[in-house]
This record gives sequence, C-alpha cells and structure tokens, in this order.
Amino acid sequence: MAKLKLITFGCQANEADSEKIAGVLAEEGFDLTETAEDADLILLNTCSIREKAEHKVYSLLGTFQKLKAQNPRLKIGLCGCLAQREGERLKTRFPYLDLVAGPGAMIYRIPSLLKGGSNGPVLPRPKEPLPLYIQSPRPRRESTCKAWVSIMEGCNYLCTFCVVPYTRGPERSRPPGDIMAEVEELLRQGYKEITLLGQTVNAYGKNLKPRTRFSDLLKAIDTLSGGTIRVRFTSSHPKDLTPDLIEAIASLNSVCEHLHLPVQAGSDRVLKRMGRHYTREDYLVKARALREVVPDIALSTDFIVGFPGESEEDFRETLSLLEEVRFDSLFAFNYSPRPLTPAAIHPHQVPEEVKTDRLHLLLKRHDQIALEQNTGRVGTIEEVLVEEGPNTKLQSSATGRSRRNQLVHFSEEYLPPGLTVSAVITEAYSHYLKAKSR
Repeated sequence: MAKLKLITFGCQANEADSEKIAGVLAEEGFDLTETAEDADLILLNTCSIREKAEHKVYSLLGTFQKLKAQNPRLKIGLCGCLAQREGERLKTRFPYLDLVAGPGAMIYRIPSLLKGGSNGPVLPRPKEPLPLYIQSPRPRRESTCKAWVSIMEGCNYLCTFCVVPYTRGPERSRPPGDIMAEVEELLRQGYKEITLLGQTVNAYGKNLKPRTRFSDLLKAIDTLSGGTIRVRFTSSHPKDLTPDLIEAIASLNSVCEHLHLPVQAGSDRVLKRMGRHYTREDYLVKARALREVVPDIALSTDFIVGFPGESEEDFRETLSLLEEVRFDSLFAFNYSPRPLTPAAIHPHQVPEEVKTDRLHLLLKRHDQIALEQNTGRVGTIEEVLVEEGPNTKLQSSATGRSRRNQLVHFSEEYLPPGLTVSAVITEAYSHYLKAKSR
C-alpha cells in the first residue's frame, strides 16, 4: 500500500478538509504515515490567513525537495487556500511540485492530478465555484469520539483583512438533508461530539431554497440525537447571532455552553475599517443577551492587534472590551498583511515592535482574567468528554474538554478516550483545569 504524509496548517476547516483528502486517497490505495521519509506522497494542506504559516510551508517545501532528490518516485503536492491563491506561481517557484489544488470540492480531483506528474497542469481556478458537496469517499476521521461536519463553505463579508473570500469563494450552504445523513451515520458509529464548520457558520442557509435557518438545523440535530450528542459550531460572525440562535443555544440539550464569537477589535474606528458590519456596542449587547439566557456560557473570541491605523486609544478600547466581556479564552495575533486584501495597502501600517508590545499586553491581561475565571470553577462538577490518554508534559493520565470547551486534565486516574465523566474541578490555571472523576 502506498504511504501518504499529510500535513495540515490553519483552522478546523482545514483539518476537516484533510480528513476528506485522506478519505479520497484511501480509495486510491494510500495509507497514512507519520514520517515524510517513508512517504510515497507528501501533501501540505495550507492556510492563507497568516504570513507565518506561509513561511513555514515554504520552508518545508525546501526540506522535501531534498527528499525528492533522494527518492525520485516521491510526489509532493500543495492543497488548500495558499494553493488556490498562488496557483501557477507555485509551480514556477517550486518546479518539483507534482500538484497544486485549492480547497473545498477541488480536493476530490487530487487523484486525477496525481496522474499528471510534475509537468502536469495545475488545477485551474474556476470562474465559478465548484459544487461544494460531491458524493465522495468517507472522511478518514482522526478521532473515534469527535467529528468535524462541514455545513457551508466561503464567506460573503469581505472583511478588509481577510483573504478567505478570495480563496474559498462566496457562501455556499450544504443541503440540510446531506448534513442530517452524515450526523445520523456518526450517531450509529457512536460518536459523542460533532462540531459544525463554516467560515461564518451561523450564516448557514441564506442561499438555500427554501431557506433553512441555522437555528432550525440545530433543532433538527437535537431531535435526531435525542440530545445525546454534544454539538459545537465555529466560527460565528456577530452580525448573524440572531435571537432565534440565542434561544436555540439556551434551550437545546445537545448544544454546548460555549460560543466562539470573534470580535477582532474594541474600537469602532478600527471595526469600521475592518468592514466588520457591527459596532462595539452591537457586540456587547449580544454578549449580554447570551449571558442573560445562558448564565454559565463560556465566550471565546479572536483579536487582531495592530490593524493599520490602530492608535493607542484604539488599542485601549480593545483592552477595555476585554475587561468588560471577560472572555474565557481567546486567540490573538499581530495583524499580518494578506495579498488581495484592502488592508494590505493601507498607508498607516503599524510598526512590528508596536504590534508585539500590544499583543503582549493583551495576552498578559487575558491570562490574569482567565485564571480568575477558572479559579471560580474549583469545586464545581463538570461533564467532561475524555479525548486523549496520558500527557507526560503535564503529568496527566487523561485529557478532555468540558461542555464549556475548557481543557481538563486528570492526574490520578486513566480514563479511556470517548468516555464521558462527571468530574470535580480540583485546580485552576489560565489555560486549563485539573480534575478527578466522581
């Protein structure tokens, strides 16, 4: 059997795409391998959101060129958003690449591209998006208890910093019947948790006829599962956090008490330049509404620090938003100019050292807030789904996540992955909790 080394960069959508790629290539006789040296095919499934990830991809391609010199039968391919954006330029820069294929539905054409060899054509960028969901081999899922379920592709918001609309195209929603069939199969296989994926997942259904609201999809999944499976979803846009969705989060047993709701900045001036379509107060009103109906909900978010034109006052407003909302967790990054995006050519770029200083301040304060939040949970009882076995670095015998999406380590007992336990929280840290099962 041929060996495939598959390396994934970026978000959960890319992880889900990688599982589909592995499933497609399993039908072609490929089995996964952990080491590039053993591989007959190396595929890098790339992300274009941050510059740092791109540099890592290019560095790895240089390393793999040496492997190909030693083994001329080795094939190397680039998939995902970077491949979609750069296309033929990648073949010019790295002539030893055997295939270049974009994300989404294009991954199902990888087998035919492989047959073209290193001098074969690059998968062309279509004038119109290909159909997103094609009858295809099952994904080769990494976990036996948690599963990604893609429900839509693309984005219509055109934020001025984001390359996603240019690489994944406009919003396309998957028919609800297809989604329900996949969920039903996961239930039969004994999966305990699913995460619904989309670039703006809570915008689901706008282009469907008849239209299906995202809250209606959640209700259908809850009814199908009898509330026995955990349901998460990411990533949401604040503009699409509607009253019916808030009510669904509050009332459906299957939907976890956690929402990732990217805010990006706390300043109205910056939000307007970002093209986010909401104000600071709009965001705060929705955060308050969530906590009013789901008092124990965990909120996580994204921040971009040092967006072009961000002043010290703008940054202070971001810090004050952090203080007001007190997010349970967050992802924060220095602004990274992305090709094709309006912000990349904004005349008032913030110096790198200023970005780094601001990011450090933001993360330091959030670590303090998260520790305060987590300390308040010591002694509480949490439902935890065990995901992994022993972790020697953290001296834990098992690791899982609570319904609030908090990482929980068990130090004293081995618990098998896939087991759902009632756990007493014993210790708190900024980024995780420790517990023992009851």
